Amino acid sequence: MAVAVQESAITDVDRVAAATLDVYARCHDLAVQMPLVELGTMPSDLGTLRAIVGSNDHTVEIILDAGIDPAAVAPAVWVLSDKGYQPVVLVSLDRLGQAHDGLRGTPCRLQGWWVSNGIVVFGAPEST
Repeated sequence: MAVAVQESAITDVDRVAAATLDVYARCHDLAVQMPLVELGTMPSDLGTLRAIVGSNDHTVEIILDAGIDPAAVAPAVWVLSDKGYQPVVLVSLDRLGQAHDGLRGTPCRLQGWWVSNGIVVFGAPEST
């Protein structure tokens, strides 16, 4: 009998989500991963974005997929801020400038990430 096994590829978003959850765990903070749309009314084109929600500081870290224009996240940032969350947009380092342009003036911080020796590394949070 043959058994077919389908392995799903681990994406950069998966790696960033796991690394972010690990940071929360090391800080002894509870955090959960969920689709961004579960946090309120969001534009439909953001339905695939994932967020990490920290309980202690009421932070929502939005993991920006490579195919999403950073400016498209601006409405979600405003919704989250209005609900009392502190939005952080996690963006690959090569797109950090684009994220600054697209999210300028919004109430969020940006945090760049990159992979070094197979490990996700985060830069310092930056204001928009």
